[in-house]
Amino acid sequence: MIRPRTAPWLARALGAWAVALVLGGCACALAATLARTLPRPHPLEELSYYPSGQRLELATLGHRETYADLAWMRAVQYYGEHRRTDMRFTRLYHVFDILTTLSPHFVPAYVFGSFALAQEGGAFDRAEALMLKGLEENPSSGRLAFELGFLYYVKPGGRDLAHAGEYFEQSTRMPDAPPSARRFAAYVRQNAGDLAVARALWMDVAQRSDNPYLREMAEREIGRIDRALATGRQELARRRLSTPIVLIKRQP
Repeated sequence: MIRPRTAPWLARALGAWAVALVLGGCACALAATLARTLPRPHPLEELSYYPSGQRLELATLGHRETYADLAWMRAVQYYGEHRRTDMRFTRLYHVFDILTTLSPHFVPAYVFGSFALAQEGGAFDRAEALMLKGLEENPSSGRLAFELGFLYYVKPGGRDLAHAGEYFEQSTRMPDAPPSARRFAAYVRQNAGDLAVARALWMDVAQRSDNPYLREMAEREIGRIDRALATGRQELARRRLSTPIVLIKRQP
């Protein structure tokens, strides 16, 4: 009896399918074994193992804002979970660096991430780097300049008044600066010993503010500065500042 011959292409296809089925079965068995034996990754750690934001951006296929929204939710969850449990924020900078690379103009991410890193993560250098990244991406943002000034003003272990005053003043030159920026700039310059600069800033507050209380405050501080300048005793214009503590509100 003559058996029909199988076409060469069909024989090769059947052989390939047989190999694929064997390999697939092995892969499933291995995956099942690993699932039983390896520790489960914490779901909130998922984002922390992503590649850098620039590499991840290539994988978004034009949907970077959608991925940024997901990254924001993951970042807040990551922070909240570790604040509730072990207070260890090992990958917090990486998480917010990813988020702000995907969404470079999302100002709240820079602010929240920086203060969390500085005040609870014990990583002021990373907090500073994140905020400076924000200003580089948003050079005309008065709010970011103000928040960076405030980051220096409440720096754990000791205020950095020189840098705080620099960024508070930078903020005053931006259209979206907080109303308190000029007052903060004057107060910090005064307590850093830059009395002439502080006096000019307080004069601006006194002349521009619609709030009588703020005008009265500005005039009072100008008087203190004038006495300090007249006597050569800077301490008359400076206050004794304690080391600050900032509490971060949990995100809903």
